[in-house]
Amino acid sequence: MITVSINEEYAKILSDFGNLQSEINLAIKRYSIEIIANKIIELQSKNQHYQSKYKSDFVTFFDKIKQDETFIYEIENNIDKRWEIDLAEWEFSHKGVQDWTEKLQAILLI
Repeated sequence: MITVSINEEYAKILSDFGNLQSEINLAIKRYSIEIIANKIIELQSKNQHYQSKYKSDFVTFFDKIKQDETFIYEIENNIDKRWEIDLAEWEFSHKGVQDWTEKLQAILLI
């Protein structure tokens, strides 16, 4: 457990609603849910951008570039020569959605 200081005014207000520790834990849980949900939305937006750009979901795109040189040629000539940079950012956002969703689920179960 980590100890933190809180503003005395907040402590007084929260104490009026019940057990101070329980109220603080609830407030932190709600805040954590909010910031994680915002992060997921941000990452999903990036993921959607690349899905639209490359007309594919991440997994399909990743599988195709590993196996199909013609696919890579078409991408480089018709969409973007810097697709590898996009791929790194896309992978980060794709995996980020998964990771943050798992963290959100864990917090919801607390």
